Amino acid sequence: MSFLTFRASLSAFLFVIMPCLIAENESITSRDTGYREVCRKAAESRDVFLQFRAIPDYRRALEITEGDAFYDYLMSTRKTINKALTGCERLDMIGNPTTKNYPSLGRFSATTLRYIAHADKICKFFQLPQKMKVAEIGAGFGGQCFVLSQFKPFETYYIYDLPEVQGLIQRVMQTLYVNNVICPAMTAKVPEEKIDLVISNYAFSECSLDIQLLYFEQVIKKADRGYMVYNQISQADYGINSMSCNEFVHLLRKNGIQPKVFTEFLSTAPGNKLIIWDKTKS
Repeated sequence: MSFLTFRASLSAFLFVIMPCLIAENESITSRDTGYREVCRKAAESRDVFLQFRAIPDYRRALEITEGDAFYDYLMSTRKTINKALTGCERLDMIGNPTTKNYPSLGRFSATTLRYIAHADKICKFFQLPQKMKVAEIGAGFGGQCFVLSQFKPFETYYIYDLPEVQGLIQRVMQTLYVNNVICPAMTAKVPEEKIDLVISNYAFSECSLDIQLLYFEQVIKKADRGYMVYNQISQADYGINSMSCNEFVHLLRKNGIQPKVFTEFLSTAPGNKLIIWDKTKS
């Protein structure tokens, strides 16, 4: 029996006992107690909420500092994103991030520019339905959810993340008046027969195998479309037993999903991949 076959055979077993296996070290961010504490305090304290993106423990984990490549990309496609840009500026009113004035674009953080670039790519890759249902695995403070809402309205947006992070996300969404964002428990199924899109920017690839298999069964298999940026650091740099990108692609194919794999556009690290699929197209 191959290693991948063995892994796949584990999924039914893990599905039954998974609540007992959820542990502190299931992902890179779950091990980061400083990051989790900032998220908890920002959800509860107005003073911390006003500053959390400037706090070192948070910045190190979630914020990026270089936005020029995303700026160049967005300038090349600006005619199609002008309407969304005005709304996206509101995201940097949250948490006091480091921002920079980008000529002809405006003042943005590098992190927000990345969210805008990904939202634009998502809307170009897929013909998304009106009132779409979306799930995101690992969402930071909800920035991708907010930015995508400026490009394409959604009916429901499910966010899976650590409890402390979900508390912060709910506060951000309330502050930005984004409705219909639901934060299920990490062990919960998406309460839909199917969803229109699943997103994960790095987070799924940074989880341990048991959590990945749970998310695959509970969320990913239900998605007509997928947009997942996959990095290669969880096992090599953190010793977390995770599926490699190739193993994940193999698992998708075994389950009748035909993904396309690209080098991550405007990659933030060597070896990052972008995995997309669309079941609505042959």
